[in-house]
Amino acid sequence: MGSLVFVVIVLAFFCLLFLLQRRKFVEYKRFVERVRQILGEEEPSPPLYLYERLKKYIDGLQETIKRVEVSRDNFLTILNSLSEPIFILDAEGKLTFFNDAARELLKGRENLESRKYYEVFEDYFLNEMIEEVIKTQEPQEGSLVFYPDKEKRYFNVRIIPVELKDNNRILVTVLRDVTKERKLDEMRREFIATVSHELRTPLTSIHGYAETLLEDDLENKELVRKFLKVIEEESARMTRLINDLLDLEKLEKGDEKLEMEPLNFCDIAHYVYKIVRPIAEETGVRIEIECEKATVKGNRERLIQMLLNLVDNAVKYTSLKEKGEKKVWIRAYELEDKVVVEVEDTGPGIPKEAQERIFERFFRVDKARSKKLGGTGLGLAIVKAIVEKHGGEIELESELGHGTLMRVLFPKEL
Repeated sequence: MGSLVFVVIVLAFFCLLFLLQRRKFVEYKRFVERVRQILGEEEPSPPLYLYERLKKYIDGLQETIKRVEVSRDNFLTILNSLSEPIFILDAEGKLTFFNDAARELLKGRENLESRKYYEVFEDYFLNEMIEEVIKTQEPQEGSLVFYPDKEKRYFNVRIIPVELKDNNRILVTVLRDVTKERKLDEMRREFIATVSHELRTPLTSIHGYAETLLEDDLENKELVRKFLKVIEEESARMTRLINDLLDLEKLEKGDEKLEMEPLNFCDIAHYVYKIVRPIAEETGVRIEIECEKATVKGNRERLIQMLLNLVDNAVKYTSLKEKGEKKVWIRAYELEDKVVVEVEDTGPGIPKEAQERIFERFFRVDKARSKKLGGTGLGLAIVKAIVEKHGGEIELESELGHGTLMRVLFPKEL
């Protein structure tokens, strides 16, 4: 009896083993059939052949994946190299991508991906535009102001809905920085307004005095001469203004080709001194020249104009001092690779807040004084343009009540 039980158990074991092997064999056959279908084989093929085909197929897939990854990385590199901030949001308004320029714009804010647009952007109008695009699927455009690093910057924004091939929708938001254009536009408007004002004042005087003369019997010769003198002075002021504007425009546009030659700046300094000396003596200002051999390659006429503007300014403003020494120094000397020209005075000095704008067109530290001295407000702008035309730099050192030093650095070789 015991032997029979043993035989039954052995038979049952072998049956179970057979069934398990048969099941594995069926699964194996299914797997082979599936591989054959994937590989596109129409007829049953030996497993070894299918193995080789499958290996090549996997290698091809890996190569394709590698190319797709390179293509994706190249695409991301292109997006990150763009100077325009780009944000991509999904159909629900969650941020899915932003390039380096966008990251710079939102500097200081972390973990922005997968957050809703209203959690990312603090601008009410931008959020309204995004909401409108999500609702209508129509592009939106507008203008925005951001303050990264507490600096005001203007942007044109365009939000475009895009339908992808898998029927998913995304929103592409592109911001174009138009700060320079806006600032140039503001400068242009300010420039036109300033020029109009500068021309209107002498024109009003000329018109008023001419009208008075026309209505007068002209018997009072002294009054007529006085009025004509005012008309002549205002006409000369207008002429100076227009000439300076044309001169500055010519220098900045680069229309004028300067003939450069080696020049001893000491000769230029003495030439300017002869021109300015009568005005300096009349106003009690003493001019001193400290000049070693200083050879610079430049245009004689333009360098005379540059130095004359600097010295004339120094003499005029120093002459306004009521107390203390009235003195102006003209210096020129050579360093290892530069020629240095300095004009220093003991005048009233320039306030710190005005020093950054001193070379701007029509900027005046003291408008009342400047008009009294007959300046057009363009002298230092012309000086800067001439210096830059010669490849040089201009520096300013000044302290209110303690005079001003203008230093020009020219390269020895242009």
